[in-house]
Amino acid sequence: MDIPTIKECEELFNQYKVPGTVKAHCHAVFKVASFLAEELQKKSYPLNPQIIKPFALLHDFMKAVVLERLTDPPYNYQPTGEEIEMHKHLRITYPNMSETKVTALILKDKYPEFARLFLELDELTRNPNEKVSEEAKFIHYVDWRVLHNKVVPMQERLDYIYNRYGNWIKKRNIDWEATKQEQFAYEQKLFKHLPFKPDELHLHVKLS
Repeated sequence: MDIPTIKECEELFNQYKVPGTVKAHCHAVFKVASFLAEELQKKSYPLNPQIIKPFALLHDFMKAVVLERLTDPPYNYQPTGEEIEMHKHLRITYPNMSETKVTALILKDKYPEFARLFLELDELTRNPNEKVSEEAKFIHYVDWRVLHNKVVPMQERLDYIYNRYGNWIKKRNIDWEATKQEQFAYEQKLFKHLPFKPDELHLHVKLS
């Protein structure tokens, strides 16, 4: 599979004027995912850290597409003029599309296989039992362990997601209980191979 370099990922952040809060979250997920993937690789867990790193970095880089305003709480962010203009452009260009589908569109010509991972991530958001790659399951999990740019327990993140996106979840008839159970089951599956517990993850990855 051809994948973008970390430098190319950073160039995409600059090209698309990714807001600072989104960039900070993506970098936090990148750091946590890189650490966990490398630790799991030591235990021969079937996961490719080289794919995980750019996947983690770009997992939310088009988040602005789904935000009505860049200054909405809980971000309380003061966007630059360039970020505001890009946000308007993206909302017009990709109406009613998820951030992961937009990312797949941007990447598909140069990195077709890699782009498909983002479509898997999109499906997983809607259906926790969707048959997807291990890389997609892993990134979905790590994203749900990072709130903004901080590692948090799974339950805290799940509560935040439901409080913020509960209407969206209900509107799409997503089985939230099944989603939660799937995430906790996957967490146990991963951490069986690691020498520390899920609630100790924040002790092993220092985020600024």
